Amino acid sequence: MRDTPTPGGLSMAGTTDAFREEILDLAIGPMPGWGATCARDIMATLTSDTEPFPCVFAVAAAHKGGLRFGFVDDLHDERTWSVLPDILATYLSVYQSISRDTSLVVFFGSGGGTAGQETDGVLSYEQRFWSLLSYLHDSDGEPWPSDIPTDTDDPGWEFSFRGTPIFVVCNTPAHRRLRSRSNPVFTITFQPRWVFTGLEPTSPRGAAARKIIRERLARMDEVDSTPLLGSYGDPVNREWKQYFLRDDASVADKCPFHAASGRQTAGKTAGKTAGRRPWKPPGRSRGKQGSGKRCRCGPTRPRRFTSRWSSTRNSSTRCGRTGDSTRSAGSTRPSGEPGSTAWTASS
Repeated sequence: MRDTPTPGGLSMAGTTDAFREEILDLAIGPMPGWGATCARDIMATLTSDTEPFPCVFAVAAAHKGGLRFGFVDDLHDERTWSVLPDILATYLSVYQSISRDTSLVVFFGSGGGTAGQETDGVLSYEQRFWSLLSYLHDSDGEPWPSDIPTDTDDPGWEFSFRGTPIFVVCNTPAHRRLRSRSNPVFTITFQPRWVFTGLEPTSPRGAAARKIIRERLARMDEVDSTPLLGSYGDPVNREWKQYFLRDDASVADKCPFHAASGRQTAGKTAGKTAGRRPWKPPGRSRGKQGSGKRCRCGPTRPRRFTSRWSSTRNSSTRCGRTGDSTRSAGSTRPSGEPGSTAWTASS
C-alpha cells in the first residue's frame, strides 16, 4: 500500500491540525505523533482513483467513516503491547454501532517516537504477527466462543477475543511483490465476523464482491494469492492462511497459533459464569504512552462531523482528555448494509 496519491489535495509532506483532529475522532486510545501520517497514507490508498484498492468494502468503509485506528509504540518491545488488548476490547464494545463496513486498523511503531523504519524481513514480521495474536489470546479474560473450534485446522476456526470471532489481516513494509499486503508501517486489521453477514459466496453481493476483488488483485499484485483466499466454513478453506501471506503468496506449513489448552469454552463455563457481571470496556485508557497521563472514556452528545473522505456522520463515542489528545469514536450509521473491510479478504 504505497506510492498512492492523497485524496482531497492533502499534501504528503505534512499533516494539518484539522486533519489530525479528524483522525483523533477515529482513534481508540492514544495517538502518537506519527499516527496521523499512518492513517493519512491508509486513507489515501483506499480512496485512490488511479489504482482502485482490491477490497471494495474497505474502500466503502474509508469513504463512509467506518474505520477505527489504534496505535502501539514499538513492534519490537513487548512492554508496549499492553495497550493492544484494551484497544481491541474497546472497539469490540462499539463496532456494531458503527456500520457493517467497519474495521479496526492498528499501526505499530518502531520505538523512539518513529514509525515505518523497515528493519525486518517478511518472515520476521510473520513471527511478530503470530506472537501478537498469541499475546492477545493470553490477555483475554473471556472464554473461547463455544461455537468456534479451537483447532486451526478446522474450517470453522477463527481467531477470537472477548468472545467475538475476528478475521485478521497483516500488512508489512517488507511486502513488495504482494502489494496488496504492503504498507509503510506494520499494520494489523481486525474484522469481527459480523461484518461478513450477507457476503456469503452464494449471495449476489458476495459473489459480485469476490469477482471485483480478484480482478483488482490480479492488476495490483505480481503474484497470485487468490488460491488462498477461500470462504469461511468451506471444507477446504483454512482461515489462518489468509491472515498472513508471505511475499510469494505462500504460507507456513502449520498454523503457529494455538489456543490455550486450559482455556474453557463459553459453553463449558456457562454454569460457572451465570452470576458474573458481563464484561464492560475499561472506564479508563492510557494517555500518552509512558507519560502516566490518563483519559476517561464515555459517551458524549452526538455531533455532526464531515471528513474529506466520509459522508456526514454522528460520533456516538469520544474520549475526553487530560494532557494529550485521545478519542474513542463510534459513528452511528445504518447497519443494515452488509460489508467487509479486510484489505484482501474474501471470507
